[in-house]
Amino acid sequence: MGKVTDEKKEQKKQGLLAAAYQLFLEKGVAKTSVDEIVKGANVAKGTFYLYFHDKEHLLQQLAYQISVRVLGEGYEFVHAHQTGDFVENVVLLIDYVIEYFKRNKLTLRILERNFSWPMVERKLSLREDDFWDRLMTAAESGEFARGRTEDELFKIVFIIIEMIGSVCFSSIIEGKPDQIDRMKPVLYDMVRKMLS
Repeated sequence: MGKVTDEKKEQKKQGLLAAAYQLFLEKGVAKTSVDEIVKGANVAKGTFYLYFHDKEHLLQQLAYQISVRVLGEGYEFVHAHQTGDFVENVVLLIDYVIEYFKRNKLTLRILERNFSWPMVERKLSLREDDFWDRLMTAAESGEFARGRTEDELFKIVFIIIEMIGSVCFSSIIEGKPDQIDRMKPVLYDMVRKMLS
């Protein structure tokens, strides 16, 4: 009976996240109210507060889900198209993420520059999520990891994730300092230098 209850709770939480995502795409985060989210999820307002402190907390959870999904899809893409070189595989992953956000600008607007770092940081450090564990294991097993501590590798992954989120938002949404396709070579060159 407890398992059924847990499944129902998870369904309600996911329903709230799905309703919020749709409303955020349609209206934007600022113009979407908690009342609209609960109405879209077809739950009582009190149910919202069982899972989220406020709309910002829901947005953090949603940003984390989006980030994990996009990075997970990118990781699978890289796995299917291995280059044999860790650094070039990282560049391939970054390119996948950029192309995803070029196609999904509204999703990028929801994330803004926040490629979900606070929650990503927790998952990376605890390795409680399979994707993050595979990512860090790949980073640690490559030539690039020699002579670097786990903490240094963690910080490099942090910098790369932050850079991707910021450059995507600035270039894709704002067109600053240039369009993303003209920013790619500069970004990839920086990543290659960081990882060499």
